Amino acid sequence: MHFETRLKSFIAICPICLDRTHFEAEDDYWSGRDGLTARNCKYGQCVTREGALAYVLRSFYSDDALRRSRIHESSPAERGISAWMQKHCPRYICTGYFPDQTFGSFVGKLRNENLESQTFSDEIFDLVVHLDVLEHVFDPFSALREICRTLVADGRCIFSVPTYNEQAVSSQVAFKSSDQSLQTIGEIEYHANPQSAHGSLVTWRYGYDLPLLISRATEFDVEVRRFQSKQAAATGFMTEVYILTK
Repeated sequence: MHFETRLKSFIAICPICLDRTHFEAEDDYWSGRDGLTARNCKYGQCVTREGALAYVLRSFYSDDALRRSRIHESSPAERGISAWMQKHCPRYICTGYFPDQTFGSFVGKLRNENLESQTFSDEIFDLVVHLDVLEHVFDPFSALREICRTLVADGRCIFSVPTYNEQAVSSQVAFKSSDQSLQTIGEIEYHANPQSAHGSLVTWRYGYDLPLLISRATEFDVEVRRFQSKQAAATGFMTEVYILTK
């Protein structure tokens, strides 16, 4: 299969700031989940996956509903929909992972939380959001069960995570052994981490079976949306946004 590579640019409503803005990418597919950028978004030079998640978020919630909602975001960026929620949602709380600090305490503006074993009470959030976090968790299904515990009935967890289109079956590529030493399979990979200059270790490579794995391990119903859409300002591969409903 051949995809022609060429510069793409168009005008669309930004899913984050809701202004008409200019989007551009090197091509309409291979630039992928980070390649389509909004030139003039007031919430920073966000990337495709952030716009896709914002588009999905606003398909469920009006801005007024988001402002009223109790929202937990794990490991937020300083741009995009994370920046929008930080500015406009007074009941929003953001968390990070600092294993050498006390869980439940604050490190700057971030509450220190281990997603796999959270200090939050039951059923205190309407919405949980995370962008590209789940591929760095050793036990993602424990993390999702914990998220489910903290959500009210009919609450949602909406997230993005790299999903490999050539991979039917998800695979764990980094483990903690019984003595807590790190074991890896294949080449070790790190992604950028807004909370650490060392980056975040990739622990899982997710395939198209991820919705099945989530439904087996948690109480969530699972929906996945994938985009090739100028209206959503999301084109290319790995644009999946997952919607989990309690």
